[in-house]
Amino acid sequence: MVRLELLFSSRIQTMPRRTASRPLTKGSTFLLPSLTMLGLLLAASSTGLTAGGAIPATNPDGREAPSTSSEPMRFLLIPVTGLVGVDVKSTGVEEAIELARSQSWEAVIFEIDSTMGLLDEGLAIAGQIRLASPNLRTIALVRRVGGAGIPVLFACEEWLVIDEFEIEEKVQYAPSVTSVLGTDRTVIQTLPTWGGSADSVSADLSALRTAARRSIPTSSSKTTRAARNALLDALVDPALDLQLGADGELSTTPHVDGRKNVPEDVIAVSDLGPGITAIDLQRTKLSRTVAVGLEPLRLALGAETIEPQGDSGVMLIRSDAEEFGNRRAVLGNRVDSLFSALDAIDSLSSSLPWSVERARLVDPTNPRLRDRYPMIHVDGGWELAPDGIKAWNAACDRAIRRWNGVGITLRELSGLVSHAEELLQQIRDLAPIPEDIDRHAASIRVAEPILASIKGGIPSWDAERVMAVGQIARLERLKSGPPTTSP
Repeated sequence: MVRLELLFSSRIQTMPRRTASRPLTKGSTFLLPSLTMLGLLLAASSTGLTAGGAIPATNPDGREAPSTSSEPMRFLLIPVTGLVGVDVKSTGVEEAIELARSQSWEAVIFEIDSTMGLLDEGLAIAGQIRLASPNLRTIALVRRVGGAGIPVLFACEEWLVIDEFEIEEKVQYAPSVTSVLGTDRTVIQTLPTWGGSADSVSADLSALRTAARRSIPTSSSKTTRAARNALLDALVDPALDLQLGADGELSTTPHVDGRKNVPEDVIAVSDLGPGITAIDLQRTKLSRTVAVGLEPLRLALGAETIEPQGDSGVMLIRSDAEEFGNRRAVLGNRVDSLFSALDAIDSLSSSLPWSVERARLVDPTNPRLRDRYPMIHVDGGWELAPDGIKAWNAACDRAIRRWNGVGITLRELSGLVSHAEELLQQIRDLAPIPEDIDRHAASIRVAEPILASIKGGIPSWDAERVMAVGQIARLERLKSGPPTTSP
């Protein structure tokens, strides 16, 4: 493990460092996701893998952090990455936390790399973390966080920030570019979502402030709570920056537009969208930076030894997200099937009148076909000649096939209508995920009048079905008794 860490560190040192002024592009992906990769690596040998040593842990101010116990600190890794509410959900986090609690493990580490998602779901995840804090040590290990991920961060008792990690940026029509994000990156950014007006953005920021404040654990000291509230106020108000007091207290200060030099005791949060870099976040004493690896993590946690508990947390989150994705897929499948059925009904019902006319056109009694049935005189009367019998039977068979086709079409229409009704009811009964509420409602709103209109034509289809059955019976009789002319 030490050898792997040394190789990784030497590789990072050779990479160009990304600055905070160069934003991360939308197509960026992680080449080596720091703790997810670490978690999977640890899981492979979790039965006997611990980290420990005699090197004392230190806080950001240089003071030694006391070791809590000679027993290993057992922790469960829970990833909060990707889109909150899609890639990670509160139900999966709840299961993972319950696992850690039931096993009497000491801590849960939330690996956070999320800048988008549903605020309500972020608040629900934060609520689960906040409820866990009396029994578990809750620790955030952050790469980047914003939007719906901010309440999750604020719910954790301790904040650790990864100092450096690699990302791979996809460039259109060019090879991917690998870069390193360091402590000068923007680690927290508000990122309100577009809503069409300044008022909607303001409302989004206000909701974020409320959610994050509600998420701060009750175990937080008065100083920590005040500092987090000051950071939050600056993050949601572009008119504010952060002020570092001489006594270490954190407060807000009005942003000064157009200034060339920012005072040493001011952190210009508003200049980053608003946001704050990893190095400035450590200056606030709200977080500590940590390198990738078990030993740096042990030092940051101030533990004698640490013991990761495999990848159960990763698997629970992934399984829950997959179940969530399956629910989306079920709705999509039902909607697609419903409108395919409606399209098929429309196509068949549109072609039905012509199918009926085609059956009538080939009726053997049609005067247009009389020249095909030559007759001969036999025993004082006229009857169809042999060639006429062949033509008559062929005409009867052709007409029977056409009317059978009409009957099959009517049966298919009846089956499709029943299938569409069943699919529509299944869609009504589904409980859509938040992202699919509009699609769920729209599919029902569009399908219901279409299906109602279709069902309005069923009486005419029933009449045509009766007619088709009668025509087939008549044609069978005509075939078995060809026409004759008595003297």
